[in-house]
Formats: sequence, C-alpha cells, structure tokens
Amino acid sequence: MAEWSHEQKALRRLLLGAAAIGCLWDFLLYGKEFGISYLLFVIAMYALYGWQARWHGQLSFSRKHVYAWLLTVPIVLLASSFALFSNGYFQLLNFALVPLLFVIQTMLLTGRHKAKWYEPGFVGELLEMLFSFTLKHTRLPFALTREWLKGRMNQEKYGVLKKVLIGVGISLPILFVVLTLLSQADQVFGHFLREMPGRMIDLDAVEGAFRLFLIGLVTILVFGYLYSLFGKREEAVEIPLPPKERKLVWDGVILVTVLSIIDFVYAAFTYVQISYLFSGDKATLPDGLTYAEYAKNGFQELVLVTVINFVILLCTMYLVSQTKRLLYRVVQVLLTALTVCTSFILFSAYYRLSLYEQAYGYTHSRLLAHIFMIFLLILFVIALCKIWRHTLSLMKYYAVVSLVSYVLLNYINMDVIIAKNNMERYHATGNIDVAYLGRLSYDVVPYLLELKEDESLREHAVYYLENKREELLANRSWQSFNLSKHRARQLLQLP
Repeated sequence: MAEWSHEQKALRRLLLGAAAIGCLWDFLLYGKEFGISYLLFVIAMYALYGWQARWHGQLSFSRKHVYAWLLTVPIVLLASSFALFSNGYFQLLNFALVPLLFVIQTMLLTGRHKAKWYEPGFVGELLEMLFSFTLKHTRLPFALTREWLKGRMNQEKYGVLKKVLIGVGISLPILFVVLTLLSQADQVFGHFLREMPGRMIDLDAVEGAFRLFLIGLVTILVFGYLYSLFGKREEAVEIPLPPKERKLVWDGVILVTVLSIIDFVYAAFTYVQISYLFSGDKATLPDGLTYAEYAKNGFQELVLVTVINFVILLCTMYLVSQTKRLLYRVVQVLLTALTVCTSFILFSAYYRLSLYEQAYGYTHSRLLAHIFMIFLLILFVIALCKIWRHTLSLMKYYAVVSLVSYVLLNYINMDVIIAKNNMERYHATGNIDVAYLGRLSYDVVPYLLELKEDESLREHAVYYLENKREELLANRSWQSFNLSKHRARQLLQLP
C-alpha cells in the first residue's frame, strides 16, 4: 500500500507540473506571434524535466551523458532564434525541430533506448516513444481523476455519477441527429435553433472553452511523454530472430570496371571546366554560345550528378567486399578519384551560380543552393575519410554536421546577406528587385529606407515600408518580443 501511495504521489506531482506547462503554453503562446515566449517555454520544459529526473534519481551529469547534454546548445539556439530573427520559414521548421531534439535528448539522458542514436533502430524507438508509449499513457490522468473521485464519494454516489456521464455520452450523438432532422423539418424551429447559441453563449466563453481544451491537451501530452520516460514499463518479451541473411556484396571486378569508366568521364569533364569556365577564355567557346549562357546553363544538372555520385559512393562503401585486399585497395583509390572529381563538379556548379547571381540578383533559393553545395562538399570529405577508415560511422558524423549546419543557417541571417548583395549589385548596375526585397523579413528595413532616397524607387520602397509598419503595429505583446522587429520599429520611429 505504501508503494502504491508513493506511485500515486509521483503521478500527482507529474500531473501538476504538466498542468503548469499547459497553462504556461496558453499564457505565452496562444494567440500571439512567437518571440521570446518560445525560449521561455523551452526553459520551462527543461525545468519540469529536471524536477522529474531529480525526483526519480535520474538527473545525471556523468561523462557518458556529455553528448546528450550538448544537445542543449542547438535546442537553446534554435529556440532563441524566435526572439532574434524574423524569417518565417525557419520559425516554422524550428517550431517542429526543437521539440523533436528535446525528445531525442531526454530519451538519451534517461536511457529509454537500446539502439545507438546514430543507428536506424533509434528512429523506430523514437516513433514508438511518441506514438505508442506517450499516447497510451495519456489515459493515466483520467484514471487518476477517477481514483480521486472514488476516494471522496461513496460507492453509491460514484456509481450514479458514472451512469449519468455514460448517459450523456450516449445521448449526445443521438441528440445531434435528432436536432438536425427537426431543424430541417420545421424552418421556424431551425431558425430558433441557429439563433439560440448566440443568445445564450458569449463568444468569449466559447473561446475560453477552446483554450481550456488546448490547455488540457498540452497537459495530457506532456504528462504522457514524461511518464513514458520515468514511469514503469512492462517487460518486453524477447522474440527469437531468424538467422541473418547473407549480406549483399558487389563483385569487385565489376565495381572496378564501373568506377574506372565513371572516373574517366569525370576527369574529362574536369579538364573542360578548367579550360573553359575557370579560365574565362571566351574566344575558345563553341560558335553561337556566349560566356554568360555557358555559365548559366547546366547548374541543376551538375547538382543532380553530384547527388548521384554521392549515392554511388555510399552504396559502394557499404556493399564492396574487403576479402581481396588488392582489389579493395583499387576500389579505395577509384572512390577517392570519384570524390575529387565530384568536388570539381561542385565547384563548377557553385561558380556558375555565382555568375548567374551577378547577372540576375540574389534570392533565398540561390543562396540556399550555395549552402547546399558547401554542405555536400563537407559530406564528401567525411565520406573520403570513411573510404580509408572503414570503422568510422558515417551516420554519426552526418547527423552532427547536419544539425550544426542547420543551426548556423539560422544564425547567418540570410535576409541580410541577400539584401546586402542586392544593394551592392544595385550600386554597380542600377538594377534591383524592390518587390522581392520588400517581401523579406524585418531585417531588410534599413535597406528599404536607403532605397527610399532614390527618386526612381521611392514609391515602391515606401509601399513596402508601409506594409512593414502596419504589421509591426498589429502585435505588441511582450511575449512576442523579437529583436529584428524591435530594430525595425526603432528605424521606422514606431512607439
């Protein structure tokens, strides 16, 4: 009995903390633009996790958890981006990514996993945690409430209340069908039925009920997840696995032949790139092809070829046989050549896109394409290390590089880079797309104010500045504080 009472006490504590998180969600985030509020909510989730971990004796800062605790850095940085920048695309992605990283981190800290975090099996455990254990445990608050009512009511009254609630549950769908039929049968009754809610129920009351529903939903989801971390689990029954099938292995001779042909083609392509594109020798281009057209065409095809090479590289590394050492060494050399040639292809695509931007301007998609190519190059460098050191885990380093790259992408402030480069191009050529600049985040307000001084562009610049002004006046709650918007308000002299 003492053990059950201790368990009930732990459940009540967790439910109380989850309810506080639900109320905080409503206070900080409901009906408001995300700003510093998102960071505060994440800090509150860490506080609740720390409280529960300490209560269950699982708050550990040992050496084996150092990598899990390091995830706090990208989580906090991405949560802080809501208060620093105003790029809507990143905010949408971060809204989903931050909770996912938090779930991964807390699973690692509590040891609620068997597979390593960089193994494919971890993804299955993550999905099981979210969509099996968490959802299953959301019913516990209701069971806890039922036990609480049982303890404060005699059996007769509890039985009556239970039957009344069952009766209400049964009657609601029947009532819905009957009222629909009656309103269609009699127009006067139907009109009265439609008008009655507006007379009896205040709209604020309806919104209040909806907000209470959201608070309850957040509460039971947070409760269900944290109970999945710290609560008892049923022992899983070990299912005997069938014997492993023989691993698929590519024939070494065929592989060497394929890689040799591909490497020869890429070596020839690399020679052409050095001869024509990088030297800038316009005189030797084929007839009818200008240097600008040559630089503009083929960018997407080059990136696609790079992706194909990446797939070939990964497949070869995992499917090549190492039994014949000499043949395997030849494959290593050919893969290294493939990586080097692919690096030239990436550089060619990068250079072509730079020339294209100089001619047509800078945009999100073009800047992201630049970043994607740099990212691919880093992946190829890691793969090159894997070629010569087969014990290296690609997925582990790829996951780390991907996360670090994404955080950096949030903090380089793409809109400012785009605006600066377009302004430099404007001063050099006199060409600029004011409409595109005006659709960027509030970080471009200084550049729109600069364009306002130009007589030929003043009308367009004023139009987009007025749009920014109206948007900034719409939401002024402290929960939505954002540094980018704050600077824009100061520049536009808004209260």
